[in-house]
Amino acid sequence: MAALAWLAIGWRYLIRLEPLTGDEPYYAVTALSLLEDGDLDETNQYAERVWLRFYPPQPLPADWQGWPSFPWDLPPHAAHAARPGLYSKHGLGPALLIAVPWALAGRVGAMAVVGLCGLLLVGQLYLLARESGAGPRLAAALALGLGLTMPIGPYALLIFPEVPAALCLLYAVRRLVVRENRWWQWLATGVAIGFLPWLHQRFVFSAALLGAVALVRGIAARFGRGWGEDWPRVLWAVVPALAGGLGIVGYNLWLYGQPYQNTADHAGFNGFAGTLNGAAGLLLDAQWGLLVAAPVYLAALAAVPLFWVRQSRLAGLVTAAALPYLVLVAAYRVWWGEWGPPARYLVPVAGFAVAPLASWLGQARPWARLIVGVLWGWGALLTTIGYLDPQRFYHHPDGVNKLYRTLDGWLGTPLAEWLVPFQPFAQAPASLRLVASGSTLLLLGVLMMLVARSVPTEPGETGQEQRVLRVERVE
Repeated sequence: MAALAWLAIGWRYLIRLEPLTGDEPYYAVTALSLLEDGDLDETNQYAERVWLRFYPPQPLPADWQGWPSFPWDLPPHAAHAARPGLYSKHGLGPALLIAVPWALAGRVGAMAVVGLCGLLLVGQLYLLARESGAGPRLAAALALGLGLTMPIGPYALLIFPEVPAALCLLYAVRRLVVRENRWWQWLATGVAIGFLPWLHQRFVFSAALLGAVALVRGIAARFGRGWGEDWPRVLWAVVPALAGGLGIVGYNLWLYGQPYQNTADHAGFNGFAGTLNGAAGLLLDAQWGLLVAAPVYLAALAAVPLFWVRQSRLAGLVTAAALPYLVLVAAYRVWWGEWGPPARYLVPVAGFAVAPLASWLGQARPWARLIVGVLWGWGALLTTIGYLDPQRFYHHPDGVNKLYRTLDGWLGTPLAEWLVPFQPFAQAPASLRLVASGSTLLLLGVLMMLVARSVPTEPGETGQEQRVLRVERVE
């Protein structure tokens, strides 16, 4: 179903999001450098203006439906490298993923490989929901519901690292939390962990932590103290994870002359107050906030305490993997991700929301599912507005949400005017941002109480023992 949906949507992307903008063309240029020169020095690619190969003809056709205006020159996003040449500051992983598909089918091939990652991610969402307590139908609904809507859905057809990173993170966490893995599952886990920092170096802390978990499991099993039959199969994970980590260190030494990326490659970091604003903005910003685009994630946050009680090991590993990443992106000066659909930097961890939702709704009373359905339906409506015209997903930092503005035009409402911008180019007064944050916390508290009331306290009320959660093992 997800494949059919993205096939139907993909042609709109090709028409309306033409040419590639934002970070996407830079991954394409790096892929062309790899394909044609076998190197990463893009000096000749920019001298030859290779991006014009995937740009429209000049003048634009009379029936042009792509971006109404765009720059014909593509200034390089150059790394502050210690070696001669012109190198991209962006992660090498996305270019590696799309290189062969691009050679075979151009942009369509690149979209296809990211879309395949999206399909695999939906499958992983289903399996995680099953392992968290949902039945088959509920798990399928949660996987499709989260996978096809914002923030994940729109990025499944764009050349960004977010969806591949979400797949790697979720798969690795799933495999690390189960009691036993086959050798190929350990291998896939190690490859996923090792590839994360290559997709973008903001994933390095999460990758290091997950790699350490695999290593500790192996050491414990070697000395008979593990809780699964890990030894020696866990080495299938440890070796590729370590290779990926050492590889990115070696790449940084080669490019920057130091073991980490040059911080001058990006806009820098905020202080404490700016990080708090970034954390709130990631959720509540008028244009890029997760809860503004997809309020169902507020229900997922409300279900986290119940999730911790029922599945503390999984909840702990999810938190350990996601929290360092979230702190890092909240500290970014450009935490909203600039030119792209909403909540870009939350896409890699958004899929974990399926676990608390499944843990809660798997035993909740019917009215709880109705509440979650309404919250999801609002985000699905906004996502549909974007899919009908994908340019609506993109915002200039003026504080005006195109999705809500379109909905206001249909309904005659002023919803877009009520949203609160947190990003600095159109930032609302601090008092309004505090009111928005406080109101959200209050609503979260109310939802937490509803979660507690929706779960039966006596055995048998839902056909299951409340205090014993049976989770089927799903390979």
